[in-house]
Amino acid sequence: MRRIIRFLVGAGLAGLAVAFYLALSGTTTLPTVEANSLPGTATLSGTVDSPKPFQAAQVYLRNVDKRMLYMVYTSEGQYRAINLFPGNYELSVKAKGLDSSVQKLVLNAGQNARANLSLRDATSDPNRRPDVEYLSFDQIYPPGRALEVAKRTCFVCHGQSFLPSKHWNEAQWNGALDLMRGKGAEAGGVMILEKDMSDQERELLLKYLVENFGPDSKTRVVRVDKDLPVDEKSVAKAMYIEYYLPTDPPGQGVNDPQYARATGFAAGRRMGQDPRFDPDGNVWLTDRGQPNRIVKLNPRTGEMKEFLTPRPKAGLHDLNIDQKTGIVWVPENEGVPASQMKLLAFNPKAEKWEQEYPLDPANLLDVPLKHAQSLAVDSKGNVFVGMILGDGLSKWDRETKKVVTFPIPPSITGGHGSLPYGVVADKNDNIWIALARRGKILKFDTKTNQFTEYVSPTHPAFIRRLNVDSKNNIWFGTFSAGTLVRLDQATGKMTEWKIPSQVSQPYDVAEYAGNIWIADAGQEGTLIQFNPQTEKFTFFPSPQARADKPKIQITKEGAIWYSPRSSREYPGLGVLYPDMDKMTTFAAHY
Repeated sequence: MRRIIRFLVGAGLAGLAVAFYLALSGTTTLPTVEANSLPGTATLSGTVDSPKPFQAAQVYLRNVDKRMLYMVYTSEGQYRAINLFPGNYELSVKAKGLDSSVQKLVLNAGQNARANLSLRDATSDPNRRPDVEYLSFDQIYPPGRALEVAKRTCFVCHGQSFLPSKHWNEAQWNGALDLMRGKGAEAGGVMILEKDMSDQERELLLKYLVENFGPDSKTRVVRVDKDLPVDEKSVAKAMYIEYYLPTDPPGQGVNDPQYARATGFAAGRRMGQDPRFDPDGNVWLTDRGQPNRIVKLNPRTGEMKEFLTPRPKAGLHDLNIDQKTGIVWVPENEGVPASQMKLLAFNPKAEKWEQEYPLDPANLLDVPLKHAQSLAVDSKGNVFVGMILGDGLSKWDRETKKVVTFPIPPSITGGHGSLPYGVVADKNDNIWIALARRGKILKFDTKTNQFTEYVSPTHPAFIRRLNVDSKNNIWFGTFSAGTLVRLDQATGKMTEWKIPSQVSQPYDVAEYAGNIWIADAGQEGTLIQFNPQTEKFTFFPSPQARADKPKIQITKEGAIWYSPRSSREYPGLGVLYPDMDKMTTFAAHY
């Protein structure tokens, strides 16, 4: 088990956690008995033996007909999976340093089948590249003042393994530092403020970077030596299901020649992002690859439908759904002139894009490049969109059908480029925003149109998302420090907990039944449950160990939905059922 490493994701190696399944064996004939499963589905159970001790091995059941994956954990060498759609399956298992061959089998509706598996010593680690050195932090980073500067500037956003992935000369590192300080940044983005790095410290850091990560340096990654603290008893009943996006055929979708020049994070591939539920129990997400699409999954059947956006090169990030009207709201975020970015409204009943509104009609955000990202719908049906590039908040008013933009004051942003990231509405219809680059969260009072800032207990810090619990408290994770934070709105007090894994990068948080669920992009890209009463963290390692989950949504029955965004082989939608025996439906409702 190894950490998710942003450098490796960028190199296109995401989603290899299940690559071992390709070694196939013969088809297994299974007996049929009465199934303890939802109508029309099957159950599979069995034993797993091994030449050495193991705990909580991950058993993979890949439905090749529906392009789906189920994953469960072993408990005392036994496994059990329920609610399996009928079809052809490939069955395998892995644990630390162990894997198996793959069995082919067929499951029928109503079947309660058994199949045993055998672990063996793994011949290779799918989470490691042969051309990369895996070293300790101290082996990669010589100590000193320059390292301390790097920690509070570079590490806050990029993590520990970004710098040793680069092999730049002095001119290249000099240009990178200029960019981070805002010089020549088209969007006016200032990642490193003057107060965080003096000119003298900049020269010290430049020398350090050239000496340790110059053209002759080797590609290195900070080694993870501490396994995730997985409790077999806690995960014994849990089950993951992942539904994968269809692969575009030659000449179509991402393979269409008109999209061949696409650049950026999602270029040349399908990339899911940020699930949401509609009133009918379907799950929607954006596909950020070009052409831009939104996708609807019916989890009761596994069927997917997708719809091109009006301008498929304009770029998109999030979507949100008005639960009263069912309208799907999608803001464009790049690929069009800043003055032409639109908030798009999709009618799922008619399956048509029906309305679009300019996101900054009065051009109040005075930056050359604007980029819309997260959005929230309040109880009145108003839509709020955070301008991740532009330092502002746009509001579509349901009554007037017009958009008004609210610039965030420079006294809060510290200058352009504060990166307003996550956006949520609380129970009083106030809007909360995570200022990722400034380590702050903001409250926007929708009655007074005033912003109030709250600074993270750990500072400087990088904050991705935030959320509201049933008591109207605000929760967020500090992505750069591996901590979970609660803001009590009544008292203004913040409480912080350290997440107990070697590398933790909490991306998003959400509450269910008093517990907080965390989408962690760090070590193995896991989902984590936190009990504020006992202060216990429970880890649920994911099927794809190198796929981050930028946004999670929880159903009224406690199922946690996500999209394995950085997966190149298996992009799509996923869901964790913490207790599979409590499932009553595949549908997803808030």
